[in-house]
Amino acid sequence: MGTWGTGPFDNDLAADYALLLDQSGVPEVLLRHALSEPCSTSIENWEVTVAAAAVIASSCPGGEPLHPVYGPQKPLRPLPHDLRDLAAAALVTILTRPSQSYGWVSEQLVTRWLSSLAQLHGVLAARPPQLPPAPSPACRPTQTAFDSGPRRR
Repeated sequence: MGTWGTGPFDNDLAADYALLLDQSGVPEVLLRHALSEPCSTSIENWEVTVAAAAVIASSCPGGEPLHPVYGPQKPLRPLPHDLRDLAAAALVTILTRPSQSYGWVSEQLVTRWLSSLAQLHGVLAARPPQLPPAPSPACRPTQTAFDSGPRRR
């Protein structure tokens, strides 16, 4: 059947990859391998790379749920944080290719696919705001001379 849509699991290779992730006892190894291959000129590698990035993005804030039929069915245990950066970098490699190298039959499909990749990249590249550390009990503010007097109303 090949490719039937522009989503990360809307092609045979990505759907097969999802099945492989479900059957594997070491999905992290499969994800790392898929994310290390985007420099290839073969769109088949890109399809698997995008699927791997979608798996990682699904566990990030703002990430989309995986495709209920073609995506992985088994929940993955928490993944190492470095996979998020690896997935974002892999998508940048794909996004910076000339659009005619993507293999789509129409410019409209290229635009849709690139939009979905950009959205995935945005989720992967976003960083949650860093909260300042809570003060420790030993660092309580001390009372100053200004604070020590009686209070007036």
